Amino acid sequence: MKNLVVTVLDTTGIQSYIFSSNRLRENVGSSYLVAQSTDSWVKEILRQLEQEKDWKIQISDYQKLENKSYIEDGDLTAELVYAGGGNTVLLFQTIDHAKNFTKKLSRKILKEAPGINLVVAHKEFDWNDKSYRLYNVIQDVMKNDIESAKQKSILSSPLLGLGVTASCQSTQLVAVSMSEKFENDEPYLISREIQKKLDAARQYANDKLKEIFPSQYDYPLRFDQMGRSFGDSSYIAVVHADGNNMGKRFQELGKDKDNREYITAIQQLSHDVYQAG
Repeated sequence: MKNLVVTVLDTTGIQSYIFSSNRLRENVGSSYLVAQSTDSWVKEILRQLEQEKDWKIQISDYQKLENKSYIEDGDLTAELVYAGGGNTVLLFQTIDHAKNFTKKLSRKILKEAPGINLVVAHKEFDWNDKSYRLYNVIQDVMKNDIESAKQKSILSSPLLGLGVTASCQSTQLVAVSMSEKFENDEPYLISREIQKKLDAARQYANDKLKEIFPSQYDYPLRFDQMGRSFGDSSYIAVVHADGNNMGKRFQELGKDKDNREYITAIQQLSHDVYQAG
Protein backbone atom coordinates (compact mmCIF):
# COMPACT_ATOMS: atom_id res chain seq x y z
CA MET A 1 0.00 0.00 0.00
CA LYS A 2 1.28 3.45 -0.98
CA ASN A 3 -1.02 6.20 0.28
CA LEU A 4 -0.83 9.62 -1.35
CA VAL A 5 -3.05 12.70 -1.30
CA VAL A 6 -4.53 14.28 -4.42
CA THR A 7 -5.45 17.97 -4.21
CA VAL A 8 -7.77 19.62 -6.72
CA LEU A 9 -8.05 23.41 -7.02
CA ASP A 10 -10.91 25.23 -8.71
CA THR A 11 -12.44 28.70 -8.71
CA THR A 12 -16.02 29.96 -8.54
CA GLY A 13 -17.79 33.04 -9.80
CA ILE A 14 -15.22 33.71 -12.51
CA GLN A 15 -17.63 35.34 -14.98
CA SER A 16 -18.90 37.84 -12.44
CA TYR A 17 -15.35 38.49 -11.23
CA ILE A 18 -13.98 39.22 -14.71
CA PHE A 19 -16.95 41.21 -15.98
CA SER A 20 -17.79 43.14 -12.83
CA SER A 21 -17.23 46.32 -14.84
CA ASN A 22 -17.28 47.38 -18.51
CA ARG A 23 -13.73 48.73 -18.51
CA LEU A 24 -11.63 46.52 -20.75
CA ARG A 25 -8.44 47.12 -18.77
CA GLU A 26 -10.11 45.77 -15.64
CA ASN A 27 -11.45 42.75 -17.57
CA VAL A 28 -7.97 41.97 -18.89
CA GLY A 29 -6.45 42.28 -15.43
CA SER A 30 -9.15 40.04 -13.94
CA SER A 31 -8.55 37.32 -16.51
CA TYR A 32 -4.81 37.49 -15.92
CA LEU A 33 -5.25 37.14 -12.15
CA VAL A 34 -7.49 34.08 -12.59
CA ALA A 35 -4.81 32.43 -14.72
CA GLN A 36 -2.13 33.35 -12.19
CA SER A 37 -4.04 31.96 -9.21
CA THR A 38 -4.35 28.43 -10.61
CA ASP A 39 -1.08 28.23 -12.53
CA SER A 40 1.87 30.59 -11.98
CA TRP A 41 1.20 31.19 -8.29
CA VAL A 42 0.82 27.44 -7.69
CA LYS A 43 4.32 26.90 -9.06
CA GLU A 44 5.62 29.92 -7.14
CA ILE A 45 4.29 28.57 -3.81
CA LEU A 46 5.74 25.13 -4.52
CA ARG A 47 9.17 26.64 -5.14
CA GLN A 48 8.87 28.68 -1.94
CA LEU A 49 8.13 25.54 0.06
CA GLU A 50 11.06 23.83 -1.60
CA GLN A 51 13.31 26.58 -0.24
CA GLU A 52 11.68 27.16 3.15
CA LYS A 53 10.72 23.61 4.17
CA ASP A 54 13.34 21.71 2.20
CA TRP A 55 10.60 19.96 0.23
CA LYS A 56 11.46 17.99 -2.87
CA ILE A 57 9.20 19.23 -5.66
CA GLN A 58 8.54 18.09 -9.20
CA ILE A 59 6.74 20.64 -11.37
CA SER A 60 6.07 18.06 -14.04
CA ASP A 61 5.78 18.58 -17.75
CA TYR A 62 5.13 16.24 -20.63
CA GLN A 63 8.80 15.86 -21.52
CA LYS A 64 10.82 12.87 -20.41
CA LEU A 65 13.59 14.51 -18.44
CA GLU A 66 16.73 12.72 -17.39
CA ASN A 67 16.79 11.60 -13.74
CA LYS A 68 13.16 12.69 -13.33
CA SER A 69 11.75 11.81 -9.92
CA TYR A 70 8.24 10.55 -9.24
CA ILE A 71 6.19 10.93 -6.10
CA GLU A 72 5.19 7.26 -5.99
CA ASP A 73 8.85 6.33 -5.49
CA GLY A 74 8.98 8.29 -2.23
CA ASP A 75 11.58 10.74 -3.53
CA LEU A 76 9.24 13.76 -3.72
CA THR A 77 7.14 15.71 -1.24
CA ALA A 78 4.81 17.07 -3.91
CA GLU A 79 4.25 16.78 -7.65
CA LEU A 80 2.24 19.08 -9.89
CA VAL A 81 0.16 16.91 -12.20
CA TYR A 82 -1.25 19.70 -14.37
CA ALA A 83 -2.47 23.28 -14.20
CA GLY A 84 -4.72 24.84 -16.80
CA GLY A 85 -8.24 25.80 -17.75
CA GLY A 86 -8.98 27.01 -14.23
CA ASN A 87 -8.24 23.61 -12.67
CA THR A 88 -5.11 22.43 -10.91
CA VAL A 89 -4.25 18.93 -9.68
CA LEU A 90 -1.37 18.11 -7.36
CA LEU A 91 -0.10 15.08 -5.46
CA PHE A 92 1.32 15.20 -1.92
CA GLN A 93 2.88 12.64 0.38
CA THR A 94 0.62 13.56 3.33
CA ILE A 95 -2.49 15.61 4.07
CA ASP A 96 -0.38 17.97 6.21
CA HIS A 97 1.77 18.79 3.17
CA ALA A 98 -1.37 19.44 1.11
CA LYS A 99 -2.87 21.76 3.74
CA ASN A 100 0.40 23.62 4.22
CA PHE A 101 0.51 24.36 0.48
CA THR A 102 -3.17 25.36 0.40
CA LYS A 103 -2.75 27.85 3.26
CA LYS A 104 0.09 29.62 1.47
CA LEU A 105 -1.76 29.76 -1.85
CA SER A 106 -4.95 31.02 -0.18
CA ARG A 107 -3.03 33.80 1.56
CA LYS A 108 -1.40 34.75 -1.75
CA ILE A 109 -4.77 34.99 -3.52
CA LEU A 110 -6.34 37.00 -0.69
CA LYS A 111 -3.51 39.53 -0.84
CA GLU A 112 -2.89 39.74 -4.59
CA ALA A 113 -6.29 38.90 -6.10
CA PRO A 114 -9.12 39.93 -3.73
CA GLY A 115 -12.46 38.78 -5.06
CA ILE A 116 -11.33 35.40 -6.42
CA ASN A 117 -13.00 32.47 -4.63
CA LEU A 118 -10.73 29.43 -4.41
CA VAL A 119 -12.24 25.98 -3.88
CA VAL A 120 -10.00 23.14 -2.68
CA ALA A 121 -10.59 19.43 -2.09
CA HIS A 122 -8.16 16.80 -0.77
CA LYS A 123 -8.54 13.03 -1.00
CA GLU A 124 -6.27 10.24 0.20
CA PHE A 125 -5.93 7.17 -2.03
CA ASP A 126 -3.80 4.09 -2.53
CA TRP A 127 -1.47 4.56 -5.51
CA ASN A 128 -1.14 0.76 -5.96
CA ASP A 129 -4.88 0.07 -6.00
CA LYS A 130 -5.57 -1.03 -9.59
CA SER A 131 -9.35 -0.94 -9.08
CA TYR A 132 -9.40 2.73 -8.01
CA ARG A 133 -6.77 4.53 -10.04
CA LEU A 134 -5.75 8.18 -10.00
CA TYR A 135 -8.07 8.94 -12.91
CA ASN A 136 -11.07 7.68 -10.91
CA VAL A 137 -9.96 9.55 -7.80
CA ILE A 138 -9.70 12.88 -9.66
CA GLN A 139 -13.07 12.40 -11.38
CA ASP A 140 -14.73 11.63 -8.04
CA VAL A 141 -13.15 14.65 -6.35
CA MET A 142 -14.24 16.99 -9.16
CA LYS A 143 -17.80 15.64 -9.42
CA ASN A 144 -18.48 15.23 -5.72
CA ASP A 145 -16.10 17.09 -3.39
CA ILE A 146 -15.49 20.18 -5.54
CA GLU A 147 -19.12 20.56 -6.58
CA SER A 148 -20.26 20.04 -3.00
CA ALA A 149 -17.78 22.65 -1.77
CA LYS A 150 -19.05 25.12 -4.37
CA GLN A 151 -22.66 24.63 -3.30
CA LYS A 152 -21.84 24.91 0.40
CA SER A 153 -19.53 27.90 0.08
CA ILE A 154 -20.76 31.03 1.83
CA LEU A 155 -21.10 33.98 -0.50
CA SER A 156 -18.79 36.83 0.35
CA SER A 157 -20.55 39.83 1.86
CA PRO A 158 -17.95 42.59 1.93
CA LEU A 159 -18.50 45.66 4.06
CA LEU A 160 -19.85 48.34 1.73
CA GLY A 161 -18.47 51.20 3.76
CA LEU A 162 -19.86 53.90 6.00
CA GLY A 163 -21.37 57.30 5.40
CA VAL A 164 -17.93 58.88 5.38
CA THR A 165 -16.34 56.51 2.85
CA ALA A 166 -16.25 56.88 -0.93
CA SER A 167 -17.28 54.05 -3.27
CA CYS A 168 -15.39 52.45 -6.14
CA GLN A 169 -16.97 53.34 -9.48
CA SER A 170 -16.65 49.77 -10.75
CA THR A 171 -17.53 47.56 -7.76
CA GLN A 172 -19.26 49.95 -5.32
CA LEU A 173 -16.90 48.62 -2.64
CA VAL A 174 -14.96 50.98 -0.40
CA ALA A 175 -12.53 53.03 -2.46
CA VAL A 176 -8.91 52.90 -1.35
CA SER A 177 -7.23 54.94 -4.06
CA MET A 178 -7.53 56.72 -7.40
CA SER A 179 -6.70 55.11 -10.73
CA GLU A 180 -3.73 56.41 -12.67
CA LYS A 181 -4.44 58.94 -15.39
CA PHE A 182 -4.74 57.14 -18.73
CA GLU A 183 -4.26 59.54 -21.63
CA ASN A 184 -7.46 61.66 -21.78
CA ASP A 185 -9.34 59.63 -19.16
CA GLU A 186 -9.67 61.26 -15.78
CA PRO A 187 -8.64 59.24 -12.69
CA TYR A 188 -11.53 57.59 -10.86
CA LEU A 189 -12.11 56.05 -7.44
CA ILE A 190 -11.11 52.38 -7.20
CA SER A 191 -11.39 49.63 -4.58
CA ARG A 192 -8.56 47.29 -3.62
CA GLU A 193 -9.96 44.65 -5.99
CA ILE A 194 -9.89 47.03 -8.97
CA GLN A 195 -6.47 48.30 -7.94
CA LYS A 196 -5.08 44.78 -8.20
CA LYS A 197 -6.86 44.22 -11.53
CA LEU A 198 -5.34 47.36 -13.04
CA ASP A 199 -1.90 46.38 -11.72
CA ALA A 200 -2.32 42.96 -13.33
CA ALA A 201 -3.40 44.51 -16.65
CA ARG A 202 -0.28 46.65 -16.63
CA GLN A 203 1.89 43.62 -15.86
CA TYR A 204 0.21 41.65 -18.64
CA ALA A 205 0.87 44.45 -21.13
CA ASN A 206 4.50 44.77 -20.04
CA ASP A 207 5.35 41.09 -19.85
CA LYS A 208 3.05 38.92 -21.94
CA LEU A 209 2.47 41.18 -24.92
CA LYS A 210 6.21 41.66 -25.36
CA GLU A 211 6.47 37.89 -25.82
CA ILE A 212 3.80 37.98 -28.54
CA PHE A 213 4.58 41.14 -30.49
CA PRO A 214 8.03 41.91 -31.96
CA SER A 215 9.82 44.90 -30.45
CA GLN A 216 9.48 46.99 -33.64
CA TYR A 217 5.69 47.17 -33.20
CA ASP A 218 3.75 49.40 -30.82
CA TYR A 219 0.78 47.82 -29.10
CA PRO A 220 -2.27 50.15 -29.25
CA LEU A 221 -3.87 50.85 -25.88
CA ARG A 222 -6.97 52.56 -27.29
CA PHE A 223 -9.37 51.50 -30.05
CA ASP A 224 -8.86 54.85 -31.78
CA GLN A 225 -5.19 53.95 -32.22
CA MET A 226 -5.91 50.75 -34.14
CA GLY A 227 -5.76 52.39 -37.56
CA ARG A 228 -9.23 53.67 -38.34
CA SER A 229 -9.80 56.97 -40.13
CA PHE A 230 -10.58 59.84 -37.81
CA GLY A 231 -14.22 60.90 -37.91
CA ASP A 232 -15.36 57.86 -39.94
CA SER A 233 -17.53 55.02 -38.75
CA SER A 234 -15.64 51.83 -37.98
CA TYR A 235 -16.26 48.36 -36.68
CA ILE A 236 -14.43 46.12 -34.23
CA ALA A 237 -14.48 42.34 -34.66
CA VAL A 238 -14.41 40.23 -31.52
CA VAL A 239 -12.94 36.79 -32.26
CA HIS A 240 -13.63 34.04 -29.74
CA ALA A 241 -11.85 30.70 -30.10
CA ASP A 242 -13.08 27.68 -28.18
CA GLY A 243 -12.68 23.95 -28.38
CA ASN A 244 -15.69 21.65 -28.63
CA ASN A 245 -16.00 18.94 -25.97
CA MET A 246 -12.51 19.57 -24.59
CA GLY A 247 -13.64 18.60 -21.10
CA LYS A 248 -14.88 15.26 -22.42
CA ARG A 249 -11.59 14.73 -24.23
CA PHE A 250 -9.68 15.19 -20.98
CA GLN A 251 -12.08 12.85 -19.18
CA GLU A 252 -11.71 10.12 -21.78
CA LEU A 253 -7.94 10.40 -21.66
CA GLY A 254 -7.44 8.51 -18.42
CA LYS A 255 -9.47 5.41 -19.12
CA ASP A 256 -7.54 2.13 -19.21
CA LYS A 257 -4.26 3.83 -18.21
CA ASP A 258 -2.24 3.25 -15.08
CA ASN A 259 -1.48 6.24 -12.86
CA ARG A 260 1.85 7.29 -14.34
CA GLU A 261 0.67 6.79 -17.93
CA TYR A 262 -2.35 8.95 -17.15
CA ILE A 263 -0.22 11.76 -15.71
CA THR A 264 2.09 11.73 -18.72
CA ALA A 265 -0.82 11.71 -21.17
CA ILE A 266 -2.69 14.58 -19.50
CA GLN A 267 0.48 16.67 -19.34
CA GLN A 268 1.05 16.07 -23.04
CA LEU A 269 -2.53 17.05 -23.91
CA SER A 270 -2.40 20.14 -21.67
CA HIS A 271 0.80 21.25 -23.36
CA ASP A 272 -0.64 20.71 -26.85
CA VAL A 273 -3.84 22.64 -26.03
CA TYR A 274 -1.79 25.51 -24.59
CA GLN A 275 0.45 25.61 -27.68
CA ALA A 276 -2.57 25.57 -29.98
CA GLY A 277 -4.14 28.43 -28.07
